[in-house]
Amino acid sequence: MAEFIEKLSSNLSTSAFSKLASSSTKQLSGLSWLWSFYLLPAAIAYPFLCSALRFRRLKALQAKYKYGTPERPSFEGMTVTEAHAIISSMSDFEFPALFEKGLQFALFRTYGIPTIAKLLVKTTQLAAEKNVPKRYADTGVLLGDMYASDPASDKAFIATARLNYLHGHYIKQGKISNDDMLYTLTLFTNQPVEWINRYEWRQLTDLELCAMGVFHKYMGESMHISFDPLPSFNVGWKDGLHFYHEMDAWAKDYEKRVMVPDKNNYDTAVQTRALLLGSQPDFLKPFLSKMVSAPLDDRLREAIMFDPAPASYTTWFNRFMTVRRYYLRYLALPRPWFMKNDLHTKEPDKAGRRYVVRWDTQPVYVKPTIWNRWGPGALISSALGMALPGDEGTYPEGFVVTEAGPLAFKGKGNKEVAEGVQQLKKELTAGCPFQFRRN
Repeated sequence: MAEFIEKLSSNLSTSAFSKLASSSTKQLSGLSWLWSFYLLPAAIAYPFLCSALRFRRLKALQAKYKYGTPERPSFEGMTVTEAHAIISSMSDFEFPALFEKGLQFALFRTYGIPTIAKLLVKTTQLAAEKNVPKRYADTGVLLGDMYASDPASDKAFIATARLNYLHGHYIKQGKISNDDMLYTLTLFTNQPVEWINRYEWRQLTDLELCAMGVFHKYMGESMHISFDPLPSFNVGWKDGLHFYHEMDAWAKDYEKRVMVPDKNNYDTAVQTRALLLGSQPDFLKPFLSKMVSAPLDDRLREAIMFDPAPASYTTWFNRFMTVRRYYLRYLALPRPWFMKNDLHTKEPDKAGRRYVVRWDTQPVYVKPTIWNRWGPGALISSALGMALPGDEGTYPEGFVVTEAGPLAFKGKGNKEVAEGVQQLKKELTAGCPFQFRRN
């Protein structure tokens, strides 16, 4: 009897194993078939799909505006409105991260010019630790409305008029030269381009470079900057592309002449570096402090008296940016329209104030909502010792554009700004800024 039971058990075990093995074989066979006919082709096709979709916006812009095409080979006639639409595509959807970093780096690069740094140190706006976060935020407030708003809108005119009012005091005293103003404008023109061309998933086209030239020519005129130092000032420029290249060449030559080491340069740059690292955990700051020097060219780095980044840091940074470039080109789908990240609220609240909604340094002008103070990100920031919206010195009441700037100018300049807006409306047009040429 025991022998019969043992034999039966053996047969049952063999039968169960056979069924299990057969079932597993069928599953593996099914998975293999699924991989071969569906997953593998999809995995191969996905990078090509991403790459194709990545270029749809550019092709749509080229089809819409047709500048630089066989049917319209010239870039002449591009309007400020068209240029703004092209730049908005670049900054909001195509290259949002590095377009913004390019603008931030433009501000950082001005610290290499002693005449600019000297004024910043004297006014203590970017050389005193307590003033840097607000001054940095105010710059973002003004530039945010100048770049994000329709160029002929009241919002853009008010931001420009406020900036002109703040600059006007120093220009009248001879503390800001036209060359320094033109150089700074040029950095806001070419630094986003250089960062994108160096690190992004594709190079910018002549259509996009022309848009940068057109828009910043308009911006320069609105800020009453003279373009006399540029070679074609007396005869005029053919188009925005011509203007862009002349500005870029002039600024690089200007740097060769005046970007030299100076203690004032260091004082302004080191405070901004501290601001940029202030939102990072303490244990990362020594590493990131050295990493800041990695993307700097030697002329700028020496002018602001920063130590060179260790070779391994520069190598790591370049490799990271290379991986990012290929990831965006072949594995990341393009940013959809509903993922546009606004820097500020568009409309004021009942108190007439607006707020910063996205920040990467101190949370200045950020509304201390429950989410901003107690959400997951806020709890992590608090645990790491970082400032939260509503903390002392963060101005949680929000901002009004006509009050942006140093505290010494708070409550001042409303009349001048109102007059400036009316003057800009009379003097400027959103048409082509290169229609008149002195032939």
